[in-house]
Amino acid sequence: MSSQLTIKTNKIDAFNWYQKVVVTITNTGIQAADLNRAILSFSASGHPDPWGVFDGSLIGNQPLTLNNTPQGVSEDNEIIINNSTPLMLKPGASGKISFSLAASSVPLLFDNLTLRLANEADSSPIPPVDEPEPVIPAPEEEPAPEPEEIPETPVEPLDPVTPIEPVTGSGISLSHSSVNSNSWYQRLTFTLTNGYNQPVDINKLAIHFTASARPDIYSPFTGSLAGNQAPTFTSDGGWPIQKNSIVINNNGPLWLAAGASGTLECALAATQTPVKLADISATLASDPGSQGTLAVSFPALSATAGLLPTFTLTRPDGSQKSYTGAWGETQIIDGLSRGEYRLNVDTLENATLKLTPKQAQTTITLASSNDRQQCQIDWLPAVYYADVELTLAVAPDLEGGCVQVELRQHDAVVRTVTLTFGATTTVNKLVAGERYDIALIPTTINNVQIVSPLFGANFIAGQNQRAAQTVHFQQQQVNTANFVEVQATILGLPSGTPGQRYRFTTASGSIQYIVMLSSDTAKQKLPLRFASGQYSVPAMKISQSGAIYQSAFPTTLTLAQSKNVITLPFEKGVHLQVRGWPAYLAHGGVTVNASSSVAAYAGVPVDALFKYDGFDGGGDPIPAAEVDANGDGFLDLNLLPIHKTMDVARKIEKEAGRPVMPVMVVYTANASGGSALPDLQDIQKLRNHFGNFITQCVAAQSYKDADHPVPATFVMNPDFLGAMQQAPYGYTAVRAKNSMQVNQQLAEAVNALAGQLHYSVPVLPRFSDDLYGYLQAINYVKHQFAPDVPFGWQTNVWATGSADWLLRDNADPSAQAQQIVAFIDELGVYKGNFVPDFIVFDKFERDCFSPDALAHYGWNATCWFNYLNMVKGTASGLNKPAMIWQIPGGHMPTREEGTSLITSSHFASGGTFLMGDARIGSSISAITPALTTLALNRNTYGAATVGEFLLKDNGYDWGQMQAKNLPEYNIFSVLWGGGSTVSLTTIGSNGDDGGWLAEKMREYTASPRFFI
Repeated sequence: MSSQLTIKTNKIDAFNWYQKVVVTITNTGIQAADLNRAILSFSASGHPDPWGVFDGSLIGNQPLTLNNTPQGVSEDNEIIINNSTPLMLKPGASGKISFSLAASSVPLLFDNLTLRLANEADSSPIPPVDEPEPVIPAPEEEPAPEPEEIPETPVEPLDPVTPIEPVTGSGISLSHSSVNSNSWYQRLTFTLTNGYNQPVDINKLAIHFTASARPDIYSPFTGSLAGNQAPTFTSDGGWPIQKNSIVINNNGPLWLAAGASGTLECALAATQTPVKLADISATLASDPGSQGTLAVSFPALSATAGLLPTFTLTRPDGSQKSYTGAWGETQIIDGLSRGEYRLNVDTLENATLKLTPKQAQTTITLASSNDRQQCQIDWLPAVYYADVELTLAVAPDLEGGCVQVELRQHDAVVRTVTLTFGATTTVNKLVAGERYDIALIPTTINNVQIVSPLFGANFIAGQNQRAAQTVHFQQQQVNTANFVEVQATILGLPSGTPGQRYRFTTASGSIQYIVMLSSDTAKQKLPLRFASGQYSVPAMKISQSGAIYQSAFPTTLTLAQSKNVITLPFEKGVHLQVRGWPAYLAHGGVTVNASSSVAAYAGVPVDALFKYDGFDGGGDPIPAAEVDANGDGFLDLNLLPIHKTMDVARKIEKEAGRPVMPVMVVYTANASGGSALPDLQDIQKLRNHFGNFITQCVAAQSYKDADHPVPATFVMNPDFLGAMQQAPYGYTAVRAKNSMQVNQQLAEAVNALAGQLHYSVPVLPRFSDDLYGYLQAINYVKHQFAPDVPFGWQTNVWATGSADWLLRDNADPSAQAQQIVAFIDELGVYKGNFVPDFIVFDKFERDCFSPDALAHYGWNATCWFNYLNMVKGTASGLNKPAMIWQIPGGHMPTREEGTSLITSSHFASGGTFLMGDARIGSSISAITPALTTLALNRNTYGAATVGEFLLKDNGYDWGQMQAKNLPEYNIFSVLWGGGSTVSLTTIGSNGDDGGWLAEKMREYTASPRFFI
């Protein structure tokens, strides 16, 4: 079959560093040729850019395989075509494959273009035809290229020598050649100079820099610093500026003589112009100027309540690093240069005791680069804590009112606590064995003044494990002769709503009124006369007749003799109860369709499990033969993943004795890996998508029974709405009238499947043949074929352009929500006769401090609140509850925990923020330095490290379980994790947190947050 095919390319520009190459393959024979797994080979002084654009009818539906072997100046390249099915080229037909060719030198050499089919591994490759062998164009019309610079001869390796004493000099310095800011591809030379008075070993030297570019790892690294092994390259993937690192590798020491310089040359590929390098630095694996050590010793304390000694070391250059020691041991810190070091010792504290260092800061000086110093850290005797439960003496007429109480020692206020009549308040961390005097701040409640008793009161903390103390008071009636008679009108509550208690309070809280008012719209006189002034009424939420009503009270109510009529309005809020889901904030996790999931979820309370309901990750528009046995273009009903997911969910449900909702993630248009236009414009794919979704709906609906009246839930089309909003112009074509065959392809799918799925063909509504009609048609299919399955469309935190808005100090989540609502409303997704049940938001399916997410998605508490407020505003604007999905479940480990439960590749703030960690509380120093010292891109985060970024929360208490507040943000469920992200339990590919999140889930389930 080789003789059937011919290959040729477009004209190659020998003096172009970066150009598009188009290879045309023509079948001149009488039989079709299968190009799946075909190998396109060529030699060139360059290679296909793996980050460039690959296009053409022959690229296949799976990623191409790129192989590259350097051969001196030239490189041997292979492009292997991959398709999930045979990729046939008909007789007489031509197909193309194009790629971006990045040159490593010019003039560009390009020859030996051949094609070998997979079924002809032993045959001769197909050479190019009808094209002369490419030659370098004559130079007379263009300036002759300058001769290539001959790489400088590597310095002869020096024998390792005993370091010269003492080490002197300026250390190593790094510079680079000039950069063409407008060039997308150029050569870059780094020059390292050894300013020491002795040789340095540059094996494992790390070069760091930031740029809107990266080294091309497929282009040769040359120069005297290149080593005899390939350098290691890493990038944080930032956009447009990324942090790059190059580590030199040699199979032994690679010496650079004192005073000498060496070079490393590489190709620099831009991701955006103009190109500019910054933050350039070099770090030796063993720096002769940094051979000093510091030995820090800790006393052998026994009563520490699990606390470990911690301190921060500030180096002469101002950089800092935190350390955790062990009692009775000495910690050695090496790799130190000469200079002055500042050691700041942390005060240690938990709910049991407090340890304060005798000297909080110590200065140590290393006189030379190999000096050795010792430091002994000592602590003062431990201060033990106790708790007390404070309760105001019973006063039914004052129930609901609040009084501030001061706890004093030696006439100084040490704690101020707010106590509520009818409730008990626990006060923590009082010093055990010490006496506290109680003083009430005078407060007027319902025209009764509350003050301290005449002879005062006191208690001694710690006499019992948790002492209980009743706080007594004096009360005196206030003269109300000149007070205001107030009339109020309650608006917005439905008929039959019972009366409610309202609390009016001044800004200082010194005057309060708690009154019961009926819920009808009639004007009513308040039972008490009010002192003139300005009052506020706390927000309220009332459930009535299956709906939620939220208060919309004025911020301030002004009462005076001339202004004594007030209105307290309510608005109908988002109803959080989704059919089939619990009446409390639900939690779910990712699953795989295997018995291992049943075992993994044993003992882990879970309300839902989610799984992708397909095979290729994009809706299977052209199903593989293995899942489309009859070749009708639709997924086979009996092979759908939902059947196994149902089996797993029902088994977990049975063992746990609690309902488990299967959540299937469905694609009818795939924008997760690029544009979804082919799914909308290709009539075959459009038909197949409709048919696949009909089949999925029929399968889900079939699991309805007496115990499961709502058999499953659908999450629709991840990234589709978000991608369209992010790049709306890419979908302009399908917004036009008659730009899609919505009605015809829907009808074809419905009619084709009626027999095998055993349904009567319904009378189909008429939709517009465009994007708007398509969205309504998808909603219709769900309502027609799975009427008992709730569903929601997914959108993204980056839908308005980028997710970086959450990181900004001036972030406006309300404005972001308004943009998202306006876009979805314009599309009409949540309008019409077939509206969805909820809206779905993801975050980014990676644990946020992992290498894959750290460039843009490492969130602090402020970011999380921005996210939640965006979700709240969007749900409110659509009047639909929200599911937050694929939420990274990794947590922030403490110093003591380290990486004993979770690896650094799964560090995240999501688990800690939503589920709380009292071990951290407001103390960022309690978090392991392995996380807090992680470097960040200051341009993106406004901080240099994770620790610095967390400090921007201004003392946020990470001990709070924010999951219990999620209904306030219109959220009805949280689905944790993903295929690569920590969930409630591990599925093998998504990491393991040692059971941390599962334990938090058990804690939450013991007292879940109900909607009402």
